[in-house]
Amino acid sequence: MAPHEAMTVEIDRILAELTSGSTADPREAGIRLADLIERRDRTQSAELDRMEAVAKAFHSAATTLQRATTVEDVVCAICPGAAGIAECDNVVFSELDGLHATPLRAAPGLPLPAPFRLPSAFAGPGSAGIPTVFPRAEFMVFRVDIDGRPAAVIRVGATPAVPVVDALISYAGLVGTAFECAALDRRRHRQRDLLHMLWGRDYSAPEMPSPPLASTQVPPSSGVVQALTIREREILELMLTGSSNAAIATDLVVSVETVRSHVKKVLRKCGVANRAELIARFDTDPPIQEQ
Repeated sequence: MAPHEAMTVEIDRILAELTSGSTADPREAGIRLADLIERRDRTQSAELDRMEAVAKAFHSAATTLQRATTVEDVVCAICPGAAGIAECDNVVFSELDGLHATPLRAAPGLPLPAPFRLPSAFAGPGSAGIPTVFPRAEFMVFRVDIDGRPAAVIRVGATPAVPVVDALISYAGLVGTAFECAALDRRRHRQRDLLHMLWGRDYSAPEMPSPPLASTQVPPSSGVVQALTIREREILELMLTGSSNAAIATDLVVSVETVRSHVKKVLRKCGVANRAELIARFDTDPPIQEQ
């Protein structure tokens, strides 16, 4: 129960006693009543001021996210935005791989903490896609979903009040949307550049016969691609656009080390030694056909 609600209950009790005439000292009860009403008004005013401050901080953080045009811009904006909403400098943004969270960025002046593990319920679906909040001994964690899947977490080293928690839940949802928009924009620019390159090549280079495909070529619908995990298929799709490990890491909001690990698995499962062989294998058709 909020402080002003507890005082309202006490005010109602005193009023009932005064009305019924059951109070032993009406004068003392009246003084007590006036004091409670004044304190409640001050408390409500302070709570309204805090809510207004949270709303302003949320608006500022949301505006910064809306102005972000790249994935890196979004990553850089997350911790300052969450810190402003929570009025707490202990904020860390981490990538999520299953239940393992690896810190990527911290609020200014804060060193990156060690990776940490989240409870098993954390990866479950939230209510209507809203990130779930998990209170911890030292911090609270807010999940960021990208394309409907848990992808990252915002860790706040405080136990904020309910209005702040609600604002941070909404902010985590905005962060996920900002990542999706920035990644789509990046891919659109990459596809445009690729089309320009292919257009120039078609009109500037003599037509050459295509080399025969290796006998080990596997069509996209085969079991090779089906054996890949969802994340590995995403990595494969980006590899075939010519994206570097760093670019893939930026698009998927993971570390370069994580991308390298997935790339090795993709190459091994596809039975090729390098990216050139991989691109040759899937040269005729797109590799990923969602069912």
